[in-house]
Amino acid sequence: MAFDVRPVRDANEFKAAFLGIGQYFGGSPTEEWLQRLIDQLTLERMHAAFSDGAVVGGAGVFTFNMTVPGGDVPTAGVTVVGVYPTHRRRGVLRSLMRAQLDDAHERGEPIAALWASEETIYGRFGYGLASWCGEISLAHEYTSFAQPFEPAGTMRLVEPDEALEALPPVFERIRLDWPGMFSRNRLWWEHRKIDDPEDRRDGAGPKRWVVHERDGAIDGYAVYRHKPGWGEGSTIAELRVIEAFGATPEALRDLWAYLLAMTGRRR
Repeated sequence: MAFDVRPVRDANEFKAAFLGIGQYFGGSPTEEWLQRLIDQLTLERMHAAFSDGAVVGGAGVFTFNMTVPGGDVPTAGVTVVGVYPTHRRRGVLRSLMRAQLDDAHERGEPIAALWASEETIYGRFGYGLASWCGEISLAHEYTSFAQPFEPAGTMRLVEPDEALEALPPVFERIRLDWPGMFSRNRLWWEHRKIDDPEDRRDGAGPKRWVVHERDGAIDGYAVYRHKPGWGEGSTIAELRVIEAFGATPEALRDLWAYLLAMTGRRR
């Protein structure tokens, strides 16, 4: 079966394409949320598959650069890929992925990358496992450093407005040394790293931003939340570390010493 696959032309088509995957996650995007996603992806990077004039699937791309050994290359950041349940097993996904990869090739992007919620889907389109990720839960009694040390710098809490200006240059400096890290534009920082709506907190408190300074310059930062909790007469709180980056080994060490020194159960 043939489908018409092309970039969407307006917000209504964008929303219909997003719901190719969004409906499976119970998505009901607000106009504000939808516009933020459109601003980040742009209409031209969201492909939709049409059958008899109706959208039956979608596949989007974030535009960024990724660090690779010896360089930094344009990358298609694949996202929100999905097919309506009424049109599964008919070649919709294959048509979308073909159009998406052709578009990336025409744009001069040598890499297409994604974090797949169901990785077995993508092997037939040329994707393969590139990295692992995981979480560590560390109990308070195991947070001491093996050897004492003197901090190399100082720690300072910052507010969101300062974090928006101070953190990106540090991140970019670190990113260029680590293959697999990707660039973040201003909108990415504003909407995904600085904004802190209640529905992203998972029962925890607001984000906190702390920077590590040495010789008057910021060379590391951490973002974290507290999740309070009480057991039988004692705290069972968690410290949830979202990001912790240091441009030097000393900065990274000092950041983790700061984080691990807080009371409560760590995560």
